[in-house]
Amino acid sequence: MSKKQGVTPGLSPGGKIWLDKVRALVLGKLIKSGGAGSVYLLPGAPAQVAKLYHPHLDRAANRRKLEAMLELSPELPDQVENGKRYVQIAWPQAAVFDGQGGFAGFVMPLLDMAQTAELEHIMQERQARAAGLPTGLGPKLTLAANLAAVIDALHQQQHYVVDLKPVNLRFYRDSLYIAMLDCDGFSIQGHAERFPAEQFTADYLAPEFQRKGMPAGTEMAQDRYALAVVIFQLLNFGIHPYSGRPGNAQVATDIPGRIRDGCYAYGVKRHKQLAPNATSGHALMPPELRAMFDRAFSPSPKPQRPSAADWAQLLRGYAQRSGGKLVVCAVNAEHQHFAGLGCAACARDKVIVAAAQASVQAQQQQISLPRQRSARRTAPGQAPVAIPIVGNTGRAISGKGWGVVVLLIVLFLIGFTAWTSSPDEVKDKASLQAQADQAAGLEVFSWRPRKAAGFQPSDARKAVRKLSLAISQGDDDAVTRGLQLLYRAGEEKLSAYGGDRTQAQLRASLLEGLGWVPGYEPALVASYLDLLQANPRDHLVAAAMGRMHLSLNEPQAARQYFEQALWARPTDGAAWLGIAAAAQLRGADERDAVNLVALARLTAYHHAVQNALPADPGEPADNGVARTMQRMDLTAKVLRLAQPGAYQKRWDKTLADGALLAQKLQAMPPLRDQVGGVQREAMTTVDYGVLDAKHATGENRLILSIAADGSLMHAAAELPMEPMLNKVLLDSVKRWTYLPAVQQGQLQDAKVVVLVRYRDGRVSFVPGGIAVTAEH
Repeated sequence: MSKKQGVTPGLSPGGKIWLDKVRALVLGKLIKSGGAGSVYLLPGAPAQVAKLYHPHLDRAANRRKLEAMLELSPELPDQVENGKRYVQIAWPQAAVFDGQGGFAGFVMPLLDMAQTAELEHIMQERQARAAGLPTGLGPKLTLAANLAAVIDALHQQQHYVVDLKPVNLRFYRDSLYIAMLDCDGFSIQGHAERFPAEQFTADYLAPEFQRKGMPAGTEMAQDRYALAVVIFQLLNFGIHPYSGRPGNAQVATDIPGRIRDGCYAYGVKRHKQLAPNATSGHALMPPELRAMFDRAFSPSPKPQRPSAADWAQLLRGYAQRSGGKLVVCAVNAEHQHFAGLGCAACARDKVIVAAAQASVQAQQQQISLPRQRSARRTAPGQAPVAIPIVGNTGRAISGKGWGVVVLLIVLFLIGFTAWTSSPDEVKDKASLQAQADQAAGLEVFSWRPRKAAGFQPSDARKAVRKLSLAISQGDDDAVTRGLQLLYRAGEEKLSAYGGDRTQAQLRASLLEGLGWVPGYEPALVASYLDLLQANPRDHLVAAAMGRMHLSLNEPQAARQYFEQALWARPTDGAAWLGIAAAAQLRGADERDAVNLVALARLTAYHHAVQNALPADPGEPADNGVARTMQRMDLTAKVLRLAQPGAYQKRWDKTLADGALLAQKLQAMPPLRDQVGGVQREAMTTVDYGVLDAKHATGENRLILSIAADGSLMHAAAELPMEPMLNKVLLDSVKRWTYLPAVQQGQLQDAKVVVLVRYRDGRVSFVPGGIAVTAEH
């Protein structure tokens, strides 16, 4: 794959990706490449495709956005009819990673593009017929209702399309279900973070945003406006609601200008300066439908535009055959019209036929005009008109004179061509010379990957899932590594209470107080949300919010708050217990809830031992273990009361099974000590094109800085090398798999040496041991 397409080295057809870093998939055929990434088929998962982001994009931001999309998926399940599956929305289903464990993109459902068409193709009859699509009003009403329902499902999760227009929308030809693509370009709501949409189209941009752009927080208003425009076009032969015939020169000639000025020509009350399109069928729409459009395109400063749910409810009544609100035209069986009103399609046909006849008559009247003009120019007995040129005395140019003129023109064109091509040739030569100069020079290789955005809530969420999976698979080393890295990520966070033990105890009572287990109280929630807004790392308030959502039987929201508490304080076992309770209430795998309870007890135990909590006066010192476990038991009882009665016995069993599993996990052996390095199998010999034979043979030392999580922090060579060889180094270090150092069972950062040996276009790599530093 070429660099121009922006595909990450190694991630091309035949390369491997990892689904959630567990399952390997081989990339198949490239089917699409755009500004954000490339889409590949997956032979091992034929119902899915992989979208891989281009390397130059902000991977950390894209990863956080993807995590938000995975947590807040719209309720748009696949539809199955007559044994055929229809994917309504190509929403991400899981993250994928490259061979180094770096985030690369996501997998999403495979959408059968051959069975779909652009929404724009059905709007106008000629296009629809050419594409083999239905032309009647009935299918268009069904499409409009389906589109509004899809947008409503997105809005319920606070996601917005923003760049909503017909060319961005597709539908299935046979079922008329909407098929939404490129969902990662939408405006996505995350946890205390919104990921904005990057694009919009001026012809579908709301009036209030035409002058100053669309500020944050206004995405819903934009979606409501654009949805109304698309529905208007669907039901009115593709006519834009701001097109029409201007009454004077003051009316803007472009659609954005008319939107800005409020020139909507199809309202119940006619616009003074803009007449509607002659072929429009708006006058034959029901009053309630016209009133909806008037609300959508009202010029008032604060328009109350209909929501997607409003449109879906209204249009569904017209789209259903049993409703009787749509009837077949008595003149043309291919037409449908609203009951009790005339046929807009027939009226449009009459206007088009009349206009065509008028055009033919006008052309016939103008046929003789060129002949009359020609006769006047060459009347009998009239001398040819002389064409004067500079320096001429007024006489006509003779045949010989015309030859001279033609010759001069040809010479001028030849000279002009030579003159214009000469700079290009000079430029090409200069470029080649620059390349030669660069090839002759040497450069010192030094590369740092893009710095991560820090430990994000989505990272904590992924870590929890990976740890539960590792326990189920019996991978003790993965559990130990995962917990160490999770604790390590939380070490740099400041305490939410600044050492104020009294305040900490008061906050802890929000979750551990047995005498007070409130449900969802708006005033209390507002207070808690203000506290979280001021300090997102207030783990006790986040956990209290999670407990309230548990009492409402809202496990998804509860889990999000408990995960925020864990992100803020990974060593707090109470947050782990909350996630376990949410997992059980959500109806997930019972084993997952047991695993999380075990992780909660294991985390609380290690934290108590390592931090040696002081005992209260008069109490025996126990390193804080007994008191910590007492707090865990209190938390477990509160979480039991917060769950519906049917789940309380299951919770007791989950706690008992989790306690037994925690005892086994405490007996896990520590990680084996090892030096940091590069996995030997990844260090393959590479061929490259030699630019400078003088420097084609030699040896160098590559110093690698490897983080405790096994990621590369920095790579630098000691000696300069030619550019093509440095490119080989860059491609190699991006592809290698790194091993972190382990000392006394603890993961450590490391610096290692790799020997680089090259001869006649082949470069090989040999581990060189630990780098000599102040620590070594």
